[in-house]
Amino acid sequence: MKNAIKTRQVWRAHDSKNWPTTEGVVFAFYETPNYRYTVVGKTYTNSYASCNELFNFNWSIRNSEKYAVRYPLEAKVPVRYRRTKPSLAVLETKFDSSGIFIVGGLVLINLVFIVGFVFGGRIPGRLG
Repeated sequence: MKNAIKTRQVWRAHDSKNWPTTEGVVFAFYETPNYRYTVVGKTYTNSYASCNELFNFNWSIRNSEKYAVRYPLEAKVPVRYRRTKPSLAVLETKFDSSGIFIVGGLVLINLVFIVGFVFGGRIPGRLG
């Protein structure tokens, strides 16, 4: 289940470049810019600067200084929001491919467990 959640998070991050755009305004800054934006007459707030924060929670800490310069208070910013869930939004959509390696690693680990389950921990050709 945890692997499925991580896979979904990586997919959303990768797909964010295809999300619709609206204009937002930075109103606060706590490690990342907090911004406000409106979709179909409803106002939302969010603090994901990069799509990579959707699967890598340390991303914001590593990039906080850059964000402080890039997104000053009261700055108007283009906001990409998920069409089916407008409360999920990001400012940057440049995807870090390490997410694909994370998913690949999770798939490999699952395969090892499946093989172990199927063969019951026995190595073919050995007694025991």
